[in-house]
Amino acid sequence: MEKRITTLEVLVDQNTKSIDRLDRSVAELRTDVDRKFMWMIGIQLTGLAAMMTAIARLAKVF
Repeated sequence: MEKRITTLEVLVDQNTKSIDRLDRSVAELRTDVDRKFMWMIGIQLTGLAAMMTAIARLAKVF
Protein backbone atom coordinates (compact mmCIF):
# COMPACT_ATOMS: atom_id res chain seq x y z
CA MET A 1 0.00 0.00 0.00
CA GLU A 2 2.82 2.38 0.88
CA LYS A 3 4.50 1.70 -2.48
CA ARG A 4 1.29 2.59 -4.28
CA ILE A 5 1.00 5.87 -2.35
CA THR A 6 4.61 6.72 -3.15
CA THR A 7 3.98 5.98 -6.83
CA LEU A 8 0.89 8.18 -6.82
CA GLU A 9 2.80 11.00 -5.11
CA VAL A 10 5.50 10.82 -7.79
CA LEU A 11 2.87 10.88 -10.52
CA VAL A 12 1.14 13.87 -8.94
CA ASP A 13 4.48 15.69 -8.73
CA GLN A 14 5.22 14.96 -12.40
CA ASN A 15 1.75 16.12 -13.44
CA THR A 16 2.13 19.30 -11.40
CA LYS A 17 5.44 20.06 -13.10
CA SER A 18 3.92 19.39 -16.52
CA ILE A 19 0.99 21.69 -15.78
CA ASP A 20 3.35 24.42 -14.58
CA ARG A 21 5.38 24.16 -17.80
CA LEU A 22 2.19 24.26 -19.83
CA ASP A 23 1.01 27.36 -17.95
CA ARG A 24 4.31 29.12 -18.66
CA SER A 25 4.14 28.13 -22.33
CA VAL A 26 0.58 29.46 -22.63
CA ALA A 27 1.61 32.73 -20.97
CA GLU A 28 4.54 33.13 -23.38
CA LEU A 29 2.33 32.31 -26.35
CA ARG A 30 -0.26 34.84 -25.23
CA THR A 31 2.42 37.52 -24.94
CA ASP A 32 3.73 36.71 -28.42
CA VAL A 33 0.23 36.78 -29.93
CA ASP A 34 -0.57 40.12 -28.27
CA ARG A 35 2.68 41.65 -29.52
CA LYS A 36 2.20 40.34 -33.06
CA PHE A 37 -1.43 41.48 -33.08
CA MET A 38 -0.44 45.03 -32.20
CA TRP A 39 2.29 44.91 -34.86
CA MET A 40 -0.24 43.78 -37.51
CA ILE A 41 -2.72 46.49 -36.49
CA GLY A 42 0.08 49.06 -36.88
CA ILE A 43 0.89 47.78 -40.36
CA GLN A 44 -2.77 47.92 -41.39
CA LEU A 45 -3.23 51.47 -40.08
CA THR A 46 -0.05 52.59 -41.86
CA GLY A 47 -1.28 51.01 -45.08
CA LEU A 48 -4.66 52.71 -44.69
CA ALA A 49 -2.98 56.08 -44.18
CA ALA A 50 -0.81 55.52 -47.26
CA MET A 51 -3.85 54.59 -49.37
CA MET A 52 -5.76 57.66 -48.18
CA THR A 53 -2.77 59.86 -49.01
CA ALA A 54 -2.50 58.31 -52.48
CA ILE A 55 -6.23 58.81 -53.13
CA ALA A 56 -6.02 62.44 -51.92
CA ARG A 57 -3.12 63.10 -54.31
CA LEU A 58 -5.03 61.52 -57.19
CA ALA A 59 -8.06 63.63 -56.36
CA LYS A 60 -5.96 66.81 -56.64
CA VAL A 61 -4.65 65.74 -60.06
CA PHE A 62 -8.11 65.30 -61.55
